[in-house]
Amino acid sequence: MNTPLPLRMAAVVVTFNRANALRKTIFALLAEGIAAQDIIVIDNNSEDETRQMLKTEFAEVQAHHLPDNIASAGGFAKGMQLALEAGYDWVLLFNDDSRPAPGALSVALPFLNDPATGLLKIGNTNDEGKAILLYWKGVRVPKLVEISNIPVATDLVTFDGCFVSRKLMEAIGFCDPQYFMGTYEFDYCLKAKKAGFGIYTIPNGMIDDEKLGSAKGTPPWRQYYNTRNHLALALKLRSVETLKGWLVRELKYTYAILRFGDKKGERLLYKIRAIRDAILGRRGKVYLPKPAEKAGQ
Repeated sequence: MNTPLPLRMAAVVVTFNRANALRKTIFALLAEGIAAQDIIVIDNNSEDETRQMLKTEFAEVQAHHLPDNIASAGGFAKGMQLALEAGYDWVLLFNDDSRPAPGALSVALPFLNDPATGLLKIGNTNDEGKAILLYWKGVRVPKLVEISNIPVATDLVTFDGCFVSRKLMEAIGFCDPQYFMGTYEFDYCLKAKKAGFGIYTIPNGMIDDEKLGSAKGTPPWRQYYNTRNHLALALKLRSVETLKGWLVRELKYTYAILRFGDKKGERLLYKIRAIRDAILGRRGKVYLPKPAEKAGQ
């Protein structure tokens, strides 16, 4: 797809220490017809060659190098804000290690004309090639369906490969950076649905996802955010359903840690701290990966 896009659209890519993956994502966006000057890269204070690579290879890309790592929640919030202030109709969100497959945008664009659509997600697939839809029952509940190019109304989407409308951002703002990582997407979807906007997934699997962040399993520090943020959401919503969903999920994961996990004591300690902090209302950045873990963040 080399013709100009019919809508004023920006692509936001949040990155940290993945120059090679980021390069592939930018090339994929360019191939889909998004102009270099409409690509916004939010660099979470990378320590690799990301800054130099963007300067020398993609000089027209809007590169924003942050002085601190504000993770995915903060990075997407910043990118959404910049896109809204610049007057774009839609913003397409991506992590640095995933990108649109060839033709993905040409399939999605016809469905962006409905003013009631707030979020439109290019769907992911599982290892068996089934498309994944997400629904909310106090916790995300996946449903597997056959591949299709027809959008399906859902409760939830993840931001990776998701279009966000200007009207939605004007109505409810951006994702909450105080989640730091995890849960912010679901919080945003629940706000969008409450505001009357449609949430759709195109179950076609037209995302090339390297999944670098989970290549070596979930590190103990990341479980802190998974536990804290879900409980914080339940407390904010005052939702018995969400609290029950959190409790069932935590019991399952705690059993898995005790039965199969490594670093059992460290993982359980992070969970205890997460529960304490959620109850006390402590939010934002608390833990970061250790130096040896940074490449897999």
